[in-house]
Amino acid sequence: MEILRIDHTHLPPLSDSIACIGFFDGLHKGHQALILETLEQAEKESLPSSLITFDPDPWTIFHPDRKIYHILPLEDKMKIAEAMGLDRMIILHFTEDFAALSVDDFHLLLHHLHIKHLICGFDFAYAYKNQGNVDTLHNQNFFSVKVIDKIQDKNGKISSTRIENSLLQGWVLHAAQMLGACYSLEGIVQHGYHRGSSLLSFPTANLRLNHEYLIPKEGVYSGLAEWKSILYPSMINIGKNPTFNNDALTIEAHLIDFNKDLYDQKIRLYFVDRIRDEMRFSSVSALKSQLQRDILTTKEQLNEHSDLITTTAKLWNKNVFME
Repeated sequence: MEILRIDHTHLPPLSDSIACIGFFDGLHKGHQALILETLEQAEKESLPSSLITFDPDPWTIFHPDRKIYHILPLEDKMKIAEAMGLDRMIILHFTEDFAALSVDDFHLLLHHLHIKHLICGFDFAYAYKNQGNVDTLHNQNFFSVKVIDKIQDKNGKISSTRIENSLLQGWVLHAAQMLGACYSLEGIVQHGYHRGSSLLSFPTANLRLNHEYLIPKEGVYSGLAEWKSILYPSMINIGKNPTFNNDALTIEAHLIDFNKDLYDQKIRLYFVDRIRDEMRFSSVSALKSQLQRDILTTKEQLNEHSDLITTTAKLWNKNVFME
C-alpha cells in the first residue's frame, strides 16, 4: 500500500482514485463498510482505492490542553488498511489553516487529489466549523459521492464513542463485536518485578506501550499475544497487582505453554473476553491457585470465541498458533 503524507498547500501529482474519507478511529464495522464499498467501486472502475484521513487527530488542534487517547493509532490504521486491500492511504496534515478551509476549498482540495468518487459516512462533517456535510458534498460537481448509512447492532449505531465506553467498562467482547475484531495494544516487552517467573511460576510479558492507547478497565482477560505475526493463547492482566501493593499500572500477559525470551521485543496483545476483576489475595499460594483457574477459563473463552479469533487474524493478516 502506498502511503502519502500531504500538506494541503503542497499537493503532489496523483492519479485518479476512488476514496473513502474520515478519521476512522478504531476502523470499526461502520468504517469497514466504507472501505469495502471503496474497494468494490475501485474494482468496478479499474481505479486505485484510497483512504483519506487526518493527522494529527483534529481534537489535538481544537483541544490542545487535553490528553487524547485512541482506539487505533495511525500506524495501526495503516496495517489494517493494507490488510484489507487498499492501494493508497492519503494522510492530510491537520493544522489550524486546514481546519479553516471553506466548504468550496475543501471540495477543490479533493478535486486536486484526483478523487473521482468519494465514499463517506452519513454524519461526515468537514471544512470551517464543520459547515460541510453530505448535502454540500452532493451539491458540488467535481466528483460523485456515495453516502453509507449508519451501521447498527441491537444497541444502536456502532461508533467509536460506544467502543471507548465498552473498553473503559472492561467489556472487551462487546467492543470486539463492534470493531469486527479483538481490541489490541502494541508495545515492547520490558522487565517487570519478575514475580511471575520466580514466585508464581507464571512468567509474564510486561508491556511498555508504543502509543497512547485507550487502556481497558483493570482486570484479568483472555486473549492472544502476537509475536512475529503468530497469535498465541494468553491470559492478560491490567492493574496494580494489589496482592503486592504495586503503585504503577502494568499490562502483562502470560503466554500459555510458551517459553521463548521476549524481552525488548515487540508484541501485540488482543483482548477476547473478561475473566474477572483484579483481587487482593491473602497469600501467594491463593493467588497462584486463582491463576491456574484463570488459565482454564482463558482456554474455555478462547475456544468459545474461535470465530472472533479467526476474524481478528484475518483482519490483521496474522496466523494463529495451533498446538
